[in-house]
Amino acid sequence: MTPANDNRPVFVDRKTAAAMLMISVDTFDLWLRQGFIPPANVNRGQIVRWHWPSVEQKLVGVTATQDEGRKMMEGPYVRKRRNA
Repeated sequence: MTPANDNRPVFVDRKTAAAMLMISVDTFDLWLRQGFIPPANVNRGQIVRWHWPSVEQKLVGVTATQDEGRKMMEGPYVRKRRNA
């Protein structure tokens, strides 16, 4: 069980979100386009932020099969090579 105040930010930018997920910013953008990650909750010009608890909830709620999940997370280069 985690403490109520675990010092995690509530709103994060895309670079921070990618780092917290241990993925590249490019993969974060791909997941965002595919709907694997919810859209930003704050979008005011150059200020774009994701509500981190919502991102976590979306990822926990994913119910894709293992193969569907793998296909969702791979990029176009990997799909092209797999389908060749």
